[in-house]
Amino acid sequence: MSTSYETINPFTTSDEHQAFRATVRDFIARETTREMDRELDATGEFPYELAKKMAEAGFYGIPFPAEYGGQDGSALEFAILCDELAYGSESAAACFLMPVFFAGEMVLLNGSEEQKREYLPRIIAGDLRGCFALTEPDAGSDAAAITTKAELDGDEFVLNGHKTLISGVDIADVIMCVCRTGPREPKPYSNMTILMVDRRAPGVEFRKIEKVGSRAVGLFEIFFDGVRVPKERTIGGYPEGVGSGWAHMWMSLDMERIMVATLYSAIARKAFDDALEHAKNREQFGQPIGRFQAIQHQLANMKIKVDAAGLMAYRAAWLKDEGLPCSMEGAEAKTFATETALQVCLDGMQVLGGWGYTMEYDMQRYARAAMLGPIGMGTNHIQKTIVAKLLGLF
Repeated sequence: MSTSYETINPFTTSDEHQAFRATVRDFIARETTREMDRELDATGEFPYELAKKMAEAGFYGIPFPAEYGGQDGSALEFAILCDELAYGSESAAACFLMPVFFAGEMVLLNGSEEQKREYLPRIIAGDLRGCFALTEPDAGSDAAAITTKAELDGDEFVLNGHKTLISGVDIADVIMCVCRTGPREPKPYSNMTILMVDRRAPGVEFRKIEKVGSRAVGLFEIFFDGVRVPKERTIGGYPEGVGSGWAHMWMSLDMERIMVATLYSAIARKAFDDALEHAKNREQFGQPIGRFQAIQHQLANMKIKVDAAGLMAYRAAWLKDEGLPCSMEGAEAKTFATETALQVCLDGMQVLGGWGYTMEYDMQRYARAAMLGPIGMGTNHIQKTIVAKLLGLF
């Protein structure tokens, strides 16, 4: 994929940032192909070999401190990596998220020192993947409504409950399960705890749910029936982490929004680039369709939105690195980038005309992936409510 004009990102103009971006692009060029992404989307298989190569390249260590085997990467470097992986290969982005965000960030931000030393080196080496299990049939945006319960029995919790719409269960080693370890009082989010559950433990069963896009990582519901979890696997340690699940989830939200905004701005960018290339090469009425003003204006609008989405994502990452508040900016970026990605992909299908509706071109795959953005990882309705709250409207 090529583009005739690559926008300068003012947040990542340093030589170090540019060198890192070039390193990631070189890896993508060597280790991935469009054909691979098409095949994995069709088969729903996870690219284990690619995941191993990414670990060997050191990508999993970018966001983690050197004392745990990481590379002391900044939020901007994290954003660059997400951006280039998602632009270059959906499969590579999927490989990165399972260990680094769903397992690593949770342990880094909320784990006890003992947990960090035990699990982070394994995550960085590519030997441990995790999934995050919050959503239940009657608890989604209303996260405090969860009913999955864990009761202490000696040195173990006994876990019972039902989770749904959980990504990557079959390839995870641990399930970061949000459960209730006491009554839902005095507040709705009281006594919420996150347990690291061995995915292979007796009593853990899961069922695949077929989904529309991003199929290299599957979607599942999980059933916990008397699953025994050592109390030491409480995120934050035992007893310190018991009842702290709500606070632990909030700790990771800023980075989650930055991650999602960056990923979806990259999807929008590659959808635009495909559409632009098609407009320059597809001829009708004796000239490229990009010569027609209707197509020109459509592509110009797409480009404006793509650039704005990317800049908003990187602005949030820059604020994070500067130690400045970024919750509002992250929520704004997540909302705008995901809505932009979906609209740009749909516009791209229009530019491609009939070919945009076929499986022969990648635009339909981008569009299917983009559909998740506004509803996943904190719906955009919730993000807008967060912005409104930070504006002091309630």
